[in-house]
Amino acid sequence: MSGKMRFVLVIAVSTCAMTDHVRAGATDKYRNHRFVHINDVSREQISAIEATGAVVLDCAPSPGSLDVVASEEQLVAIRAMGVTTVIKHENAQALFDAERQPSPLRGGDPYNDFFLDYHEYDNGVGSIVWFMNELVTRYPNLASMIDIGTSREGRTIWALRLANDAFPGNKPGALYFSCVHSREWVTTTTPTYFAKHVLENYGTDPIVTDMVNKTEIFLVPVANPDGFAFTWSDDRLWRKTRTINSNGTIGVDINRNWGEAWGYDDDGSSGSGSSSIFRGPFPFSEPETVALRDLMLNQPNIRTMMDIHSFTQLILWPWGYIPDLCPDDALFREHGLAMQDIIFNVHGLTYDAGPINETIYPVNGDSLDWAYAQLGILAYSFELRPETGPFGSGFILDPEEIIPNNEEITPALLYLTNTDFVRSPVIIDLETDIPEVLVPGVDLPMQLTVNSQYEDYTAGTARMYYRFDPSSPYNEVMLTQISSNGYETTLPATNCTSTPEFYFAADSNQGTVSTLPPPAELGPFNPPVAVGPFYQEDLDTDPGWTTEGDWEWGVPTGGGSFNGDPTSGNTGANVYGYNLNGNYTNNLPATYLTTTAIDCTGQFDVELRFWRWLGVESAFGFDDATVSVSNNGTEWTQVYSAAADHISDNIFETDTEWTPQSFDISSVADDQPTVYVRWGMGATDGSNTLPGWNIDDIVLFSKGCVATKGDYNGDSIVSAGDAAAFPDCVQGPVDSTPPGCSILDFDDNNHVDLIDFAQFQSAAE
Repeated sequence: MSGKMRFVLVIAVSTCAMTDHVRAGATDKYRNHRFVHINDVSREQISAIEATGAVVLDCAPSPGSLDVVASEEQLVAIRAMGVTTVIKHENAQALFDAERQPSPLRGGDPYNDFFLDYHEYDNGVGSIVWFMNELVTRYPNLASMIDIGTSREGRTIWALRLANDAFPGNKPGALYFSCVHSREWVTTTTPTYFAKHVLENYGTDPIVTDMVNKTEIFLVPVANPDGFAFTWSDDRLWRKTRTINSNGTIGVDINRNWGEAWGYDDDGSSGSGSSSIFRGPFPFSEPETVALRDLMLNQPNIRTMMDIHSFTQLILWPWGYIPDLCPDDALFREHGLAMQDIIFNVHGLTYDAGPINETIYPVNGDSLDWAYAQLGILAYSFELRPETGPFGSGFILDPEEIIPNNEEITPALLYLTNTDFVRSPVIIDLETDIPEVLVPGVDLPMQLTVNSQYEDYTAGTARMYYRFDPSSPYNEVMLTQISSNGYETTLPATNCTSTPEFYFAADSNQGTVSTLPPPAELGPFNPPVAVGPFYQEDLDTDPGWTTEGDWEWGVPTGGGSFNGDPTSGNTGANVYGYNLNGNYTNNLPATYLTTTAIDCTGQFDVELRFWRWLGVESAFGFDDATVSVSNNGTEWTQVYSAAADHISDNIFETDTEWTPQSFDISSVADDQPTVYVRWGMGATDGSNTLPGWNIDDIVLFSKGCVATKGDYNGDSIVSAGDAAAFPDCVQGPVDSTPPGCSILDFDDNNHVDLIDFAQFQSAAE
């Protein structure tokens, strides 16, 4: 559909409820068909297998192995080709029937029970379109329905729009769509689950509220309604549209029908109408592709896009048609890996991330390449759960996984919608890392860049806001320009009584204020004031620590069993390790590496931090590796034991990369003049041996900060430099201490006066 989009409120006229038996439309097409895994298959045999009529489940079949659904007759023909077959499930239809059974957890409320089951597209109460309209009915000020086009068979392709139009302005947009391939049922649940989460949390979650007020989000749960309807009525494994092609074949893969690199080669799409990746007769030949394209063209504010597929647990970005990295690969990778972490942190599932071509297979004429190349959209694709299918196909996903799947995907979509690339008309980038803590008495110089994005930056408006007390107003400091788009500023030194907060802002030519972090009212930068690292040893040179047995300083050689040692340090070449050429020995008594004495006087809340590469048979106490700390060199407190702390099902604890470690040693180390740390290898038993310890980049880190009365500027000295603060502090209210002045209140009476100044003069050097 071209031209203006139609905003329509659809009222469901059917009042029929879902019944408690297998829902209407299920067929016996796959009765007595089997899920079959085929090994050692050639390209010629793949074509012959397709010719039998068996359903090939691989989207891009290649020599090696293949998963199919085949009848008894088809299986006989396949086996006659001399390939090896493994039956993964005897009755495909039984799986499909079970997938349609209503959840036993349903309580009779089709709205609240919606994500317990899969649903048809538009057949009354309980369908996907009904649910979309139900959201509009419940949240009329935040949600609306948009008709974005009509499918080949005449079905309306509906989008759900989320925005609060009471907040005007030039709003950036996001588009998230799914079910391009009709058999990928779980994808239809993701846009609707996201919408329900956003609408139900508006007004209570500040990030969601700000997002809805200041962005425009378009959600298309079913981009291929004809194919999706066909998976319910006739063929659960149907993938394409229902277009009748000129040669009588049916269906086009609308993720091969976009205009960018359309038909680039036959590895990424096919010119055959019988292929599951048929690209169509010409770019944008299909009304479904046109509907999505025109939605983006009609909404030039769309800054990001997610084309949601299943399965294999992937996060993908351009390019699909060639193996080269796209010009903005670093940006895609930054946000792709951030979403990978977000997803993992919910239920512990790993999504691999990378460009389409190198991460899954070549694709041309796909939505991501077109949206990125033609419109500059930050275009991604998800391949949802599962990682692999138990029957050779992950298209059949137990309905019990609908909610967990969306619990991990929703925060990733929230993150993507709220990225600077989407939200900020002007981008402010901090080139200086914000430290974990601000050291008292030390200025923090920072450099930034400011760049126009979809509005033009107004020169001279870049600024920093900071304060050291949450009850005081922010101070405004204009940034100093040092290049065409580069700026610098300094956060002044402060002291241990401070609660620092700061953020940056810049204006556009349309009056929009962009902030870093965005938006500032949801949380400025707020590192605490503390001493931070006060002892650092990178092991680039030998510090001369005490070694026993095979402990040694030098370059590790990568030797040893299982995952082996590293071949260099975490930074630099050298490490301390136990036997840098291989494994520790059997029946080894505890053998130690011990630091020289470290002075922790005046340091509080001390943490030990270091990087390790460890391999040890730690389960059941077979072998041990330990970390201990002492403040006298004779009495030791153990803070880590590989044997005692082992929780994995694997009997080995083996690192495959340098891994950061952190231990609270404050009970032993705080304010102590002689602190020792030692790493122990052993004791070990008489069976397996592994590479043992490798350690690097040791740090003692003080998270505490002890204020000295009178030390207003935090330089750990009470001197004339602190006196400048007295006039403002003395002139504060009679019954309270002005923000930041409590450190000058020597008699702790909640008021700074001349008595305090007299005591200050006595304390000053």
